[in-house]
Amino acid sequence: MERWHRQRGFSQIGYHKVIEGDGSVVDGRPETIQGAHARGANHASLGVCVVGNFETEVPSATQIDALVSVLTDWCNTYKLDENSIYGHFNVPGGTTRTACPGRNLKNQLPDVKQKVADRLKSG
Repeated sequence: MERWHRQRGFSQIGYHKVIEGDGSVVDGRPETIQGAHARGANHASLGVCVVGNFETEVPSATQIDALVSVLTDWCNTYKLDENSIYGHFNVPGGTTRTACPGRNLKNQLPDVKQKVADRLKSG
């Protein structure tokens, strides 16, 4: 993923976290460095990439669990709630036109947001 971003002129990976197919979470850019994941909204957002083609594949349960964990951690760290979570396709102020994260992950975003909300409430 790092090489893909460098080949397109980025100095490093554009995302702050990457969730691999097995659910492992890999650090990308430090959270203190502006990302390059949502043109027009990078200055005010953090980016997480879930690896896969979710137009044709379904994210694994371990990927979803990891995504919920990353998002919950960020919400706790930055004093946000689940309403601050967006897919790549609908980041406020973003100008990136994309099908990302793909329909099979996009359809799960309401459930992901609910799981984050539940974790935030449970402390």
